[in-house]
Amino acid sequence: ETTSAERIEHLVKPVKDLFGAVFFVSVGMMIVPSAMVEHAIPILIVTLITLIGKTLSTFLGALLSGQPLKQSVQVGMSLAQIGEFSFIIAQLGITLKVTSEFLYPITIAVSAITTFTTPYLIKVSEPVYNFAERKLPAKWIANINRYSTGAQHINAESEWKKLIKSFFQIAIINGTVIAGVIVLFSQVIAPAIFPNEAMETWQAILVTIATLICIAPFLWALTARKMGKTAYTTLWLNKVNRGPIIALEFVRIALAIFLVGFLLDQFFSTFTALILAATVIVISVIIFSRKLQTFSSRIETRFINNFNAREIKESSNKIDKLTPWDAHISYFDVPAHSFVVGKKLIELSLREQFGINIAMIERGEKKILVPGREELIYPKDRISVIGTDDQLINFKARLEEVTDMVDTSAPSREDMELIPITIEPGFPFLGMNIRESGIRENTQGLIVGIERDGERILNPDSETTFKLEDTIWIVGNKKLVKKMMILPQRGNA
Repeated sequence: ETTSAERIEHLVKPVKDLFGAVFFVSVGMMIVPSAMVEHAIPILIVTLITLIGKTLSTFLGALLSGQPLKQSVQVGMSLAQIGEFSFIIAQLGITLKVTSEFLYPITIAVSAITTFTTPYLIKVSEPVYNFAERKLPAKWIANINRYSTGAQHINAESEWKKLIKSFFQIAIINGTVIAGVIVLFSQVIAPAIFPNEAMETWQAILVTIATLICIAPFLWALTARKMGKTAYTTLWLNKVNRGPIIALEFVRIALAIFLVGFLLDQFFSTFTALILAATVIVISVIIFSRKLQTFSSRIETRFINNFNAREIKESSNKIDKLTPWDAHISYFDVPAHSFVVGKKLIELSLREQFGINIAMIERGEKKILVPGREELIYPKDRISVIGTDDQLINFKARLEEVTDMVDTSAPSREDMELIPITIEPGFPFLGMNIRESGIRENTQGLIVGIERDGERILNPDSETTFKLEDTIWIVGNKKLVKKMMILPQRGNA
């Protein structure tokens, strides 16, 4: 991720290709046909265990994670092989004398066989799915589809997903750094400074204090840094969520106590280590909270800047080439209500009205450098504008004005939702098509998809008829949708 990545990659690529070729050629040379014949029965047994075991375990894992039945079968049968990493494990076992030597040729043979069988398993995965769908009870299929739909809906929209992701990022990154620093001090620095076998008490205390000073900012981040601020606030407002949130906070604190205890355990008894760990964390948070927060934020900011330095440099280089004269660039986020939204640059005549030029448009991950006059402006675009101070001030004021075209009576973003509905007996529009149901007109929304028999129909035609066990996805006003779905069954609209 450094700014020198392309140059380094160009220099290293020939070496990478050379070693890649050597590796795969050496793997092929390790396959001994006579050993395969000699150990034919163990090879056959391990191959069958690998093919069946990995297929079933991967299939079940995909199914439990919310994937549809068809995709789960395909994933399971696509990963029914062992790779070159198994050679390393087998060789390590032989070197450490924990496995017998005959395991190595078996591992190589099984890897080669399962590698060759994988394309055929992928090819027959769809027929296997069709067979399973015919043989499994219809109730099972319906429950699997319902579970898949619900799981994907949760994964797509749940604030818990954001909170858990933030929790693991904080815990894993800071926990790894803390553990690494502890190992560095206890296994490398301390023995180098105090080479005697049994450290004296004052030496152990000195090393412990030095280590605590180094890990203090990361301990603060681990125990006190806010997890997913927006998601945290949203979830906390619902009293039902407060118990699990508090549990996550306790897990963070427990992890910090464990890590400090791990440090102290290197030099003191286990019981003493745990007592001291809890005491040190409480005192540090109370006394040094603000300083640790500032220092931790500074480290994080520096890390993020270094991590994004490559992209920042590339963008700066491109923009700088556009402004060799004494001018400056400002960046504006386009509001959804702005007068520029939905218009082409030629229609806006920004140069004529404000004397400014748009040098770049950033749209998510996409960057449009020196956009053409036919380029449209969309809400949430980030535009790079070249102009004088006065020109930029005038443009900003006009950009942020609320236009007369804004419809304040329209439903807000919070009222709009992607809603899954499973069609069961008594569904008010059963047997009707989409046009006849009037869902679009009455819910201010759209039917964007239908799941039927394990297949997904995206943007279905208006003549599509609703059937039992269908799951329909509606984007619309959630209040109107719920109200409409409990209406009694009626005739054609």
